[in-house]
Amino acid sequence: MPAEHIRRSVVRPAPLPPRHPRAALLAAATAAVAAALAVSLAGLDGAEAAVGQYASAKLIQLQVTDIPALKTVGFQGTYGTAESDVVDAPDDNGDFSDPDHVLTYVTIDGAQTSRTSNTSAKVYAQSQNSGMTLRIGNAQFVSILPPSGSVATLDTYAECTPPPVGPYALAYARTAANLIAVLGHPVSLGTTTLTVTGAELGEPTTLGPNNTVTVRFTRHEEPAGGGQTPGVYTARAWIDIVATGVLRNPAGEEVYDGPITDIRLGEVEAHCERTITPSPSPSSSSPSPSPSPSPSPSPSESKSPSPSPSPSPSDSRTPTPHPTDSSGAPPEPSPSPSGSGGPLAPTGTSLEPVLAAALALLAGGLAITAAIGFGRRDRRRH
Repeated sequence: MPAEHIRRSVVRPAPLPPRHPRAALLAAATAAVAAALAVSLAGLDGAEAAVGQYASAKLIQLQVTDIPALKTVGFQGTYGTAESDVVDAPDDNGDFSDPDHVLTYVTIDGAQTSRTSNTSAKVYAQSQNSGMTLRIGNAQFVSILPPSGSVATLDTYAECTPPPVGPYALAYARTAANLIAVLGHPVSLGTTTLTVTGAELGEPTTLGPNNTVTVRFTRHEEPAGGGQTPGVYTARAWIDIVATGVLRNPAGEEVYDGPITDIRLGEVEAHCERTITPSPSPSSSSPSPSPSPSPSPSPSESKSPSPSPSPSPSDSRTPTPHPTDSSGAPPEPSPSPSGSGGPLAPTGTSLEPVLAAALALLAGGLAITAAIGFGRRDRRRH
């Protein structure tokens, strides 16, 4: 008898898994929670914490209008680009291969720079132009004359410092005086209206002596002032030269009225935003595990608001470096990426994925507990 009893116990078939459909649903929900938790933990990686931190530079962006009176065709293109979108990757010293064929219209007469850098300590972009000529139709329409010294005629720069040292940013757009001309006439910042002849426009037989060209020469600096600005994550700068015209034939009849060219020089951007954007994002993701278990996880939702105040300490850390901003804010910062004290580990708002992971763990535990309960009920029925 004892041997038979042992033999029966050995050959006794293993219990079948629960056949209750709700138990299968709960098992699937538990697997989904585990997958969501893995994604949340992957988001804590340092590389993810720097998404949104990048720098870009464009030396020339050109638009030319289709104007039969000037024998021009419509054109749009960009030349001299640089971009640094990976933190602590090598600097980008510019791509001057001209895939858009901007150099069909533009001749570079001096030095050119388009450079970006993106490190854990500082992000910057710089563009410099020491001489160029824009030809539209048969006329030298815009000329940027090379300076006599080593200073660039146009110089734009954007820089930002990410947390925890920052955030702060600076930007400037500088131009040399009396070195920018439209159809041979010097122009300065602001709006200039010129009366030009058909010969100056390169069309002496089809255009008369009384043509009007209006030039709007502006520069953009964000933040304004050219100095360090605390609490700012983004810096931008560029210079715009926009020309419109009223063209007349030799009889004085108007043959064209509208835009001629729009040229943006040295557009630079530096961004030091961090990964997880606003704080509401964790709250939108936290209720997602609740639909899969029917009534049981409802108490977990009442606990979810309690972790929400915890991100506030991370926000309160950012203002602390402000005293260093006032002491270390040179009027003309050097673009070298060796800023203050070497690379710093990215921090900021990376606490929010931890809260989401904790909520996912809590929901997963409730789902597993409910699955065990259903399994026990099924065993009792059988």
